[in-house]
Amino acid sequence: MATVVALGLALAGCGGGSDEGGEGSGRPGGGQRTSGGSASGGPGGQWSGGPGGEETAAVPVEVAAVKRQSVASYIQTNGSLEAENDVQIVARTQGPLVELLTEEGRQVSKGQVMARIDPKETRAQVKIAQVALQEAERVYKRAQETFKEQLISQADYDAALAAKESAEATLLDRQVQLDYTEIRAPFSAVVVDRDVKLGDNVTVGQVLFRISDFDPLLSKIQVPEKELPSLHKGQPAYLTVEAWPGERFPAKVLRLSPVVDATTGTIRVTLEVDGRDKLRPGMFASVFLEVDRHEDALTIPKSALSLESLGDTVYVVDGDTAARRAIQLGYEEADIVEVASGLEDRDRVIVVGQDGLSDGTPIRILEGPGAEVATSPGSPGQRRADAPPAGAPPAPAQARGQQPGGWGGGPPPQMLEACKGKEEGADCSFTPPRSGDDVDGKCQPRRDDPAQLVCRPGTWGGPGGGGSPGPGGGR
Repeated sequence: MATVVALGLALAGCGGGSDEGGEGSGRPGGGQRTSGGSASGGPGGQWSGGPGGEETAAVPVEVAAVKRQSVASYIQTNGSLEAENDVQIVARTQGPLVELLTEEGRQVSKGQVMARIDPKETRAQVKIAQVALQEAERVYKRAQETFKEQLISQADYDAALAAKESAEATLLDRQVQLDYTEIRAPFSAVVVDRDVKLGDNVTVGQVLFRISDFDPLLSKIQVPEKELPSLHKGQPAYLTVEAWPGERFPAKVLRLSPVVDATTGTIRVTLEVDGRDKLRPGMFASVFLEVDRHEDALTIPKSALSLESLGDTVYVVDGDTAARRAIQLGYEEADIVEVASGLEDRDRVIVVGQDGLSDGTPIRILEGPGAEVATSPGSPGQRRADAPPAGAPPAPAQARGQQPGGWGGGPPPQMLEACKGKEEGADCSFTPPRSGDDVDGKCQPRRDDPAQLVCRPGTWGGPGGGGSPGPGGGR
């Protein structure tokens, strides 16, 4: 307790006192005491004057304007991708494989030759069948002439005709077998697998290739039967995959199963997906099926929602202060949310810095509509919104919020020096100005500069009206 009292007295001496800065004021440029007897400093922020000479720290925030846009409601589920056309190419004749004309990953067009089986034996069989047909045709021609002269019976004529037709069929079969020695693609696709090597002696029915058409890709999902009234062909949807984070792939309902699965109580919905030459069969995807859409809806970023309230609330800009608003939410999509009631088109919501705010807290807008213009060295013509006009005399130290010794409204240098080279949460100690007693604390990030650690004691302030960190304060 003696240490805490010493710290409070030391900070009181640094923060204000009628014996040095005049009645009701601290050291030149120091923070004025609020009605509660303490001074609060904002992180690199301005000090705003209150009635009777009191000052309150303005909390730096970022804001966004409410926006009118369409927002939809989705059924979210998971599914895998598969190709509409995916087949295995098998051998329909036998023999050694003498040519391989494609490889895995290559695109083939419809009718393109992918491989060849040795055709020599089959060509010989075609030649034999052609000779046999020629002989059968001569026999049939003689039988036809003699039958007209009634020199042969009807049975002999029919036998000659049958022999000719059989020879024709045999030749056709041999020609088909010859065609089978060339392995052709049945449709344009990508070669997914090659299951044979050059020189393999293939047999009838052996798998040679697997090809797949990636356009279109399909995704089959299961949707609860209660959603059946909202399902229809052509219904829009989109997919996301881990391989392409942040990218949406458009889809639409291609088919609806005519029955409901009695075991799961779901209906199978087949989506046609535009893979944009990026998606592949077998990929796992998150599927978002649109069931309703609100056009021209009032929306805000999800980051504007306050996490410190049981209900749905946001903080809006009300002049130079923050105003708490209870809202009613509608549809949510990606990083935006629909506001059904509680906000108007002209409102601006706080999206960064709203945690710890309360109704009426002074604020300073850093980014967003109404933000200050940042000063940039070497960029003439730009100044902060609260900077004096060009040519005006410099403001006194007290008006600029600077204290002797370079505080600038922040912690004393002893508190910064105590945490140099240490990690967050490490033990530290420092000797406050005008005090000979060491104060123990923990290294914590500054609120105005989280990259810099400051030795923060367990109890800040005490008797004598020492400074206490206000919302977003720099101590």
